[in-house]
Amino acid sequence: MTGTKVNIRRVVLLRAYIAFALVLCFACAIVFSATRLQWTERSYYDSLSREKRFRTNEVPAIRGNIFAADGNLLATSVPYYDLIFDPLTEALTKEVFNSKIDSLAMLFAIHFPARKEEQWRRYFREARARSMRGITVVKELNFEQIRMMKTWPLISLGKFKGGFWTKEYNKRIYFMGELARRSVGAFRVVKNKTIYYGLEGAFDSLLRGRNGLRTEQKMYGGAWRPIRSEDEVEAINGMDIVTTLDVNLQDVAQYALRNILAKHNADHGCAVLMETATGEIKAIANLKNNGKGVFSESLNYAVDEFSDPGSTFKLVSVMALLDEGHFKPTDSVDAQWGKAYFNGTKMEDAKAPRTKYLTLSESFIQSSNVGISKFMLDAYGDKPKAFVKYVKSLGLDQPLDFDIKAKGRPTVKIPGSANWYPTTLPWMSIGYETGLSPLQMLTLYNAIANGGTMVKPYMVKEIRLDGKLIERREPEIIKKQICKPETLKALQAMMLGVVENGTATNLRNVNYQIAGKTGTNQLVIDRIYAKNRHKASFVGYFPANNPQYTCIVVVVDPQDSGYYGGAVAGPVFREIADRVYSSSYKLHPGLQAPAYPLMPEVKPGDRNLTRQTLNALGISAHSAGERGSQLVEAKAKQHSVALIPMDHQAGTVPDTRGMGLRDALFVLENAGLRVRCSGYGSVRSQSISPGTRIQSGMSITLIMSSEP
Repeated sequence: MTGTKVNIRRVVLLRAYIAFALVLCFACAIVFSATRLQWTERSYYDSLSREKRFRTNEVPAIRGNIFAADGNLLATSVPYYDLIFDPLTEALTKEVFNSKIDSLAMLFAIHFPARKEEQWRRYFREARARSMRGITVVKELNFEQIRMMKTWPLISLGKFKGGFWTKEYNKRIYFMGELARRSVGAFRVVKNKTIYYGLEGAFDSLLRGRNGLRTEQKMYGGAWRPIRSEDEVEAINGMDIVTTLDVNLQDVAQYALRNILAKHNADHGCAVLMETATGEIKAIANLKNNGKGVFSESLNYAVDEFSDPGSTFKLVSVMALLDEGHFKPTDSVDAQWGKAYFNGTKMEDAKAPRTKYLTLSESFIQSSNVGISKFMLDAYGDKPKAFVKYVKSLGLDQPLDFDIKAKGRPTVKIPGSANWYPTTLPWMSIGYETGLSPLQMLTLYNAIANGGTMVKPYMVKEIRLDGKLIERREPEIIKKQICKPETLKALQAMMLGVVENGTATNLRNVNYQIAGKTGTNQLVIDRIYAKNRHKASFVGYFPANNPQYTCIVVVVDPQDSGYYGGAVAGPVFREIADRVYSSSYKLHPGLQAPAYPLMPEVKPGDRNLTRQTLNALGISAHSAGERGSQLVEAKAKQHSVALIPMDHQAGTVPDTRGMGLRDALFVLENAGLRVRCSGYGSVRSQSISPGTRIQSGMSITLIMSSEP
């Protein structure tokens, strides 16, 4: 028994020891875990807990506005809302939902008729039956719509009781529609990233501002509310930019360009109007013909399209010839009636010249390809690098530092390169084998209008923040003088000659003069110049005697009713210029005020009444003599009116022509005449001539008229 008790005691103790060891191990494990949680993994679990209860949301900044020169809005960000429905929100009971859904569906059907009342009712019921959460019911609602809908059943109960709430976001609105859309701004979303174009893209860093950060805490029911936090960053709204664009002139340019594209069934075109002295772009239109009368601003052709400039480039050729002393405007060359071969390749003028021999000036005015090319070969045939150097000195081989950066680059061939051919110089001199943008050509011609000073074109003149001026951009000079004064004078005379008696006589008018140059060239199709595909252009300035504006118009691939620059691009230029001239007082000659006040016209009449009337008007009236007839006629002097008695021989018919009816009746009846009259106004004529001897019972008829 004793042995048995000992064994039992050992077993109990062993079990106790094992149990104690297990408890001790468990206690150690708890201590170890607690220590690890407290010191090693505390930050991780604190962070995890915070993520469940707190979140950091990005607060978007409001994008800045874009204004026209007169302060009209061109682009702005407007708040819009999406209506969200959560049919399973805890406070939305079945009884509340069923009691309100019919009237809610009726209101939705009235204001959003894409679905009928029964369809809206079924839509909401199915969303609740399928346990759908956070569904978007209606998109892009404005503030007024949201304010109205907050009075509707269920929506008026709020997010937690009714299940409806709104998601707010900003939407970019362009107030001018397609007017200057590609230049002012456009955007597209690619892989959830917004890509901006035009000024929107060029000034994106200023316009977009800086987003903020806000901490939110999760509340009962799953709602999140903002709380104050050290990590909070306030959003900074974007800056505003003020452009140089004139909305009215932009409308004219766009309308005129669209009409010409439609008339000639052209593929696309552009028109740009620049203020001569400053380089401010007042209008810039870029239109693509999509067929069936639909036009859109899909590409910025004025900035991005680098192609052969055509005959407008002849200005550069003639400038080089004159400026480097090779020829004078009156020097002549054998133009061979507009047909010649250069290194075996035939060149022709668009229209045969009037004479076989043409001066340099006539070659430019009549746009003779052969004439210009022959002058160029005589001067630069053995040294083409000198001509290319001159072209580069004008900056034509470099992209313009414009507000909207060009996607491509200009191309000017280099002698000795692989693409320089024996025929390159003559063809380059008339605007081929060179790639320039319309804006580059406009800038060059503007320098001619601006007295030789080349200014940089620009579209943004002010940067503002909350209405306060941050920066004002001033005109910038690219090149102080592009050529010699005598060269400039000759070029201006030639450009005026193009309109007065050259290839653009259809632009001539009696109100003001235009100076410029037409351009017509073949298009490159599949790397070959196509004879039946053309580009028409005109670039110039007005008024020619005091240039205020420079404009370029380019129409690409006109198919109907002609393709020459003067006939196709010229009318757009003329319509823009006419509108500018008619609406700008500074383009009209001032009225010359007379050296002394203008005296009113005074009809013959009674001396005393006439003097009394003139004195009341503040006009001095004096009589040549107080004797004689009481009737007087007035003769205006510099500062007064002289009243001269109307004497006539007694017994003869008085002269009443020019009198009013009352005075004429007084004179004639006192003379013993019976008077009849016809019409109204003053006496135009009388039936009996003045000075005729009066007979007893004689009658006289007066013809009255209101016309002088």
